[in-house]
Amino acid sequence: MNDWPHYLCVLEKKGAETDYEAGLLFKRILAENLTEFVMSEQSVPYLADILSHYYFYFPSDERREILALAQKHYENERVKDGGGQVYSEVLEQMRGFLEGSRYFNLHGFIVFRLRVWLELLRKCVDNAVNDFLLEKEYQEFIKLLKYFVALQEPKMDLIHVTANEDGQINLLDEHYQAIEWSEDNMQWDWDDSFVDEEDQLVSMLITVAPHRVMLHRNVHARFPKAADTLKHVFENRVTLCKRCKLCQEVSKHLTLKEK
Repeated sequence: MNDWPHYLCVLEKKGAETDYEAGLLFKRILAENLTEFVMSEQSVPYLADILSHYYFYFPSDERREILALAQKHYENERVKDGGGQVYSEVLEQMRGFLEGSRYFNLHGFIVFRLRVWLELLRKCVDNAVNDFLLEKEYQEFIKLLKYFVALQEPKMDLIHVTANEDGQINLLDEHYQAIEWSEDNMQWDWDDSFVDEEDQLVSMLITVAPHRVMLHRNVHARFPKAADTLKHVFENRVTLCKRCKLCQEVSKHLTLKEK
């Protein structure tokens, strides 16, 4: 860590206030402000320090990306904790130390007293690394799918993807007719045993590799993961329908079913 500045604090007596009373008030206020300073201003350098220590093998540009992710995780954790367990632990340690000491080394205090806070930072860094690796793996997967689609001969011009009132995905041709194939070069069948319906949808569309894909509103709202993957793979060949006659019909059926 960088060298720390040193400050000398001197209390001035006001009115009938005793040195003892002034000291207690000062330390209470100081503890609260130092707690906020540590949790707000010192998170980034300590996150960076943890990242450099435990994940030194990542290139510097990747560490910068991971650090940004770790900061987001930390801010989310702070919002969830509010003035809760971690904040209370830091404040309690701060008050306890200031009550019995006239000299305060912030870095030493953090390292030896704020284990709970440092564990939270380590958790945020670990989660950020996992997120980074998953995203990297996902981008490699997208590249592979795009390459596969580029090699495919399109078997259809347009496929509409919608879902019925039960949430089951339906694939329609450009005339809004259900697609059914039974040819030597293609077997089309919705496999109910498939673990992830979104993955199956992506797999089927990549196999067909149509010129255009129309994802209707109830599909990209219900299956965002598949919609995102298809947008990355097919790029400008994918259109997200906001509200068409077909979407209105499905919406009407859903409303009637709920009644």
